[in-house]
This record gives sequence, structure tokens and C-alpha cells, in this order.
Amino acid sequence: MTQNNFETTETTQSETIYKGKVVTLRRDTITEPSGPPYMREVVVHPGAIVIVPIDQAGRLLLVKQWRHPVGKVLTELPAGTLEAGESPHSCAERELQEETGFKPTTLTAMGGFYSAPGFCTEYLHLFLAEGLTVSRLPADEDEHIELLSVSLAAALQMIEDGTICDAKSVAGILRYAAHKR
Repeated sequence: MTQNNFETTETTQSETIYKGKVVTLRRDTITEPSGPPYMREVVVHPGAIVIVPIDQAGRLLLVKQWRHPVGKVLTELPAGTLEAGESPHSCAERELQEETGFKPTTLTAMGGFYSAPGFCTEYLHLFLAEGLTVSRLPADEDEHIELLSVSLAAALQMIEDGTICDAKSVAGILRYAAHKR
């Protein structure tokens, strides 16, 4: 196995190719001492949150919603993108109210993870939301969400059978299951 000295890898040029409402696409030129320069496209994302909400019965709240990029309805944990200057904690409270109609009395940070570090900068902050009380904020105008309440065992089965198939929900539910042990 060859050893790479990562500290000598350098981005020598960076060009913005596209700037959208949520993401920016950047093309970087990278140089290393061991070879010729190469290019990488990078999706720059402001970061996001994902929430494991637990209702009064100890069940997970999941959302079903249409996801245009994959062309189908997915069953997921509630999540959302950080707004400029917004803390992950505030974003989690806001998104939970928008997507589920509940506000947590307890919101516990459970670490986080990169969604797709091979091409994207998005970092997801994971939260456990407990002590839910009714408190709805208006949903985004393009969001049409159906709320589901399932046991942890059912959520794990939904991962196994492919009903839950997005990375953030799989990671969040599995981390919650480990937390419960």
C-alpha cells in the first residue's frame, strides 16, 4: 500500500461553474507532488440537519414526500438545509415544526456525517428530538408531506426491505438504534 502525504495536496485553481439557490458547482484543479494536476467537480452545500423525532408513545416520526431527483416518494427522517447564519439547533427546531407540526422540549445533538464526500461538501448534523408538543410552522410551498409514526423495530425493517433507502435516514435510524442499546 502506497502512503500519500495528504498535507501536500493543494487546490491550485478553483472556478465557480454554477451558483444556484441551494448549491454551487465548483471545478477545482488539484496538484500533488507525485503526479500531474487533476480536476474535480465539487457540489458546495451549506449543510443540513436530520432529526430522529420520538413521539409520546416512543415511536419514530417519519415523513413521506416526493423527491424529484429520484422520481419517487421516499420515506425519510425529517431534515432540511441550513439557512445563512442559522445554527444547526435552530434549523432542527424549525424544520421539525415545518415538516411534522411538533416542537421538541429536548433536542440532543448526536454527531453528524457527510452525505457524499466524494463530490459534495454537505455535512448533516443529527439530532434526537423528544418531548414533542404541537407547534406547527408553515411548510415550504413545494413540500407535500405525509407523517408516519412507527416503532424502532418497524423502522429497522423498513431499512432492510428498502422502504427507507436514503442515506441520512438509514444513518440516523441506525445511530438512534445504537444509542438505545
